[in-house]
Formats: sequence, C-alpha cells, structure tokens
Amino acid sequence: MLGLCIVGCGSFARTFAQGIAPLRDRVNLFFASRDLLRAQEYSDEFSGAGAFGSYETAAAAPQVEAMYLCTPHYLHLEHVRLAAGAGKHILVEKPIARTLVEGSQIIDAAQQAGVTLMVAENYRFMAPVQECRRLVESGAIGDVRLIQLQEESPFRPAGWRNLQDLNGGGVLIDGGIHKIHFLRYLAGEPCSIYAAALPKALNDLEGEDGVVLIVRWDSGAVGLINHSWVASSQPSPPLVSVSGTKGQLTFAAGEAWLRVEIGDSAETKSLPPDNSGLTAMVQEFINSILEKREPATSGTEGLKDLALVLKTYESIDLSTQVPVP
Repeated sequence: MLGLCIVGCGSFARTFAQGIAPLRDRVNLFFASRDLLRAQEYSDEFSGAGAFGSYETAAAAPQVEAMYLCTPHYLHLEHVRLAAGAGKHILVEKPIARTLVEGSQIIDAAQQAGVTLMVAENYRFMAPVQECRRLVESGAIGDVRLIQLQEESPFRPAGWRNLQDLNGGGVLIDGGIHKIHFLRYLAGEPCSIYAAALPKALNDLEGEDGVVLIVRWDSGAVGLINHSWVASSQPSPPLVSVSGTKGQLTFAAGEAWLRVEIGDSAETKSLPPDNSGLTAMVQEFINSILEKREPATSGTEGLKDLALVLKTYESIDLSTQVPVP
C-alpha cells in the first residue's frame, strides 16, 4: 500500500480520485488543502485515509510516502522542493514547469533527494494510445506519414490560468502539451516546428486560446495539432488519426475504441475502459518506486515536452518555422 497524498483539492483532484478507484487496494489516499474542512470533505467522499490543512503538514506526515502535486503551474517548483525535502516520491501535474530553468530545478531537487519524480502525463497511458503505439511499432500501417490531433473544447479558464505569467502560456501549455507528448511518443523527436495562434475567442485569457502547429521529422513525416478553447458550449470529440504507407489508425481520446484500416480490411477494436489513463499512470508510478527505476514519463520526458511547447511559442512570436535542436 502506497501512502499517496493529493496536494490541492480542486476539481481535478476529484477526477483523479475517481480515476484511480481500481487501485484503491494498492493506495492509501490522503488529501491536503490550505482549507482543512475542504480536505476532510474530499477524504470523506473518497474513503481517504486522512486529511491535512496544509501542504507542509502533509509533507511531514510519516504515513504519506508520495505526493501528487495537483497545484497551479507557477507553484510546481515550490511544492516539488517541499515534497523532495521531506523525502516523498513525487507525481507532478503537467506541464512540469513554466520554463526550462524551473523544470531543470525540479529534476535536480528530486535527484538530490533520491526520490522518484514522475510527470502526470495520463494521455500516454490511455488504452487507444498504447494500442496505437503497438501497431505502429509492429509495422502494421507501414511507415508513418501523417499524425493529426484535433480538439475544440468549451473549457473556461479562470483565476491563475488566465494570467500568462502564472500559467506559462495559454491552451497549448495547459492542455495541448498532452498532444505534444503523443507526437513524441509515437514518432520521436521532430526536427522543425511551425505554429500560428488563432484569433481570440476568450478575451479574459492573456495567453493563446487556440493554436495550430505543424511538426516535421527527419523521415519527412508530418504532425498536425489543432487545439482550442472555444466560445461555444458543445465540445467536439478530441480526434486522433495516424496515417501510414499501408493503413490508418483513428480514435477519440478518452474513449475505449480504435479504428484500424489496412488495405481493404477495417476493424474497430474494443479496448479496456480506463478512458482517462489515470489508473495505468498511477500503476506505473507505483511500479517505478518499487523497482527503483525511472518512470515512463520521467522529469526528463516532461522537460522535453515543455521544450517543444516553448519552441511552438517561439514560432508563433517569430511567425516562422523554427528548428528543434
């Protein structure tokens, strides 16, 4: 049983607690908030093992062995240092940080403390993503030619998310980074990127609320992301397609199916219903701790995702294609 404390009792803390329900025989779940009553309400709702009225108290508690940092981007470094200083393993929400300097300091803090650091990139652990990767690696669709990801969501950012300095940017660093990771996970590191921000629909947001970007790999393959927060109230499904020289794979992120089309054959595969990928992600976190190894979405992986996000912002600012070192 891993003593895992959720730090920050916002709306996603509820999503996280619900998402890892199948693992409750392996996880003692604690909750920490600056409001003890709120932490206690979450603990009661999810049959938690305890609640704390401050992050410092949670870090000092011997029954807490790991901390899930579900806090604003600008506080990640501070809270990683708190957890690492107390010898706790760390699962930190994406993005790992707002800047590469902050991200490197986060990695250093974990390494110096000798604790496991994992970035909570749940997209990678979704069943369709895993099956898509397996089929691509097997050569089932031939050489990858084009990867497309599209999502237009009626999300309404509030508070710190509206402030570019605190968020680190806008929609791309916040939600689009999942798609950046998918491109890297499926096809490796790209060699160039070109991006453009869309005209604003959400006037309160300082950062971008929509972005289209194109990456290219040395192989000639192309990746395309269209990710936006929109003014409408009806979400469109986040669609993903991977086209190869022999076939195509299609799925909707968060759903348990994958469409496989190869030559004249077509099949829609039903997949395990871990739609959010949270159960598999936390299982990997637990395994990496027990096996004393780097997790699949290590701090280094998180830093590479962030580097591509920042290169995208550079391309937007310069209105030109930029190379990716």
